[in-house]
Amino acid sequence: MDKIRILIVDDHFVVRLGLRTLLETEPDMTVVGEGANGVEGVAQAELLKPDVVVMDISMPEMDGLEATRRIRALGQSAHVLILTVHAQERYLFSVLRAGASGYVLKSTIDTELVEAIRVVARGEAFLYPSATRMVLEDYLTRVQSGNEQMPTNA
Repeated sequence: MDKIRILIVDDHFVVRLGLRTLLETEPDMTVVGEGANGVEGVAQAELLKPDVVVMDISMPEMDGLEATRRIRALGQSAHVLILTVHAQERYLFSVLRAGASGYVLKSTIDTELVEAIRVVARGEAFLYPSATRMVLEDYLTRVQSGNEQMPTNA
């Protein structure tokens, strides 16, 4: 079985080191590279062609959202998983619009990150439970206001 190839992009060295240490203990994962900002992340993604990019949202030079858009524009199959301390709705929808496959709160890295990587590596989306609720509530609000149509074959 091929290992999931992971690129870590975060502006804090200690965070990158901790993530690498956590992920390298998983038998189905390998960290293939690191970047300290969005510019480095995009360059490393283009060079290394990882399966999953674990990306901080707030970084100097280029933030995680712009880096995600640029990685998606490369046309590669890499899935971006955003890490953030922000649980607010406005960040969630910005992450999804940028093309990320998932969103993990830094406060839950120890319990959710490994599973989130496996989920997005399979081509699925990962949202923490309250984020899923926000997406559903937004959708239902748009349906009720007439800005979204419910599927007719449901």
